Amino acid sequence: MGRNRILVGAEQRDLLDKAESWRKECIRVLTKAPIHSPLYKATSGILDAIDELAEAVTGDRKHFHLRAPTTPEPRRQDL
Repeated sequence: MGRNRILVGAEQRDLLDKAESWRKECIRVLTKAPIHSPLYKATSGILDAIDELAEAVTGDRKHFHLRAPTTPEPRRQDL
């Protein structure tokens, strides 16, 4: 009997948590590496691969990207 090869919720969260940590480290490296250097290019590729992983797991390539703050809709007060 074959094994089921689908990640369940806890496994997905664990994978995404680890990927998020790596993504943050890549961003830190990109802030220090000389632009167009081999290190910069390789790190950019890893960052892109992490975003592809997020898309494969969540359906959202920008899962780890910061979102702009929004103003909530004003509450309607019943009179």
